[in-house]
Amino acid sequence: MALIAAAGLLAGCGAGAHHAHPLASTPLTIPNPAPTGIPAPAADVAVIRGWANALRSGNVGAAARYFALPSEMINEAGSGGALVLKIHTAAEAIAAQETLPCGARLISTDLRGRYVNALFALTGRPGPGGSNCGGGAGSRARTNFVIAGGRIVEWIRAPTGPENRGGSPPSPPSSNVSD
Repeated sequence: MALIAAAGLLAGCGAGAHHAHPLASTPLTIPNPAPTGIPAPAADVAVIRGWANALRSGNVGAAARYFALPSEMINEAGSGGALVLKIHTAAEAIAAQETLPCGARLISTDLRGRYVNALFALTGRPGPGGSNCGGGAGSRARTNFVIAGGRIVEWIRAPTGPENRGGSPPSPPSSNVSD
């Protein structure tokens, strides 16, 4: 199964990962829409929060159920590359979750065009694929989500800008979210 083979290549939660997409002949452009300060729809935020809580607790099966079939997970791999996981089955959705060694606590969201951009504090997590987060626990990461029908259709690791290092939301402020 191509997904499982590709899943084994992803080692990091974000900035530390340095693997190019094994099938791409040209680098992918990771979307980086500017902050808008427009609150994300509450239903979309609930999906993102549910996914993050399930993953952080180590329940990769529950986290996988937040993904639509089919869907796509694109994790930045540094040097302009990305790991693209095409998810068509429940087993592939679970394997995709297992590529994420970090858990995540949702901090804030805002609407950025067709994406809900979410800022997370990374944590360690138990369960399959989980670890101490490779030293990334406590750092911040962003993900762009496309949510449809209460499920994640696209999960795209977003670039993390300097505004995330200090722990405050970007300007204009994004809507704050609590667990």
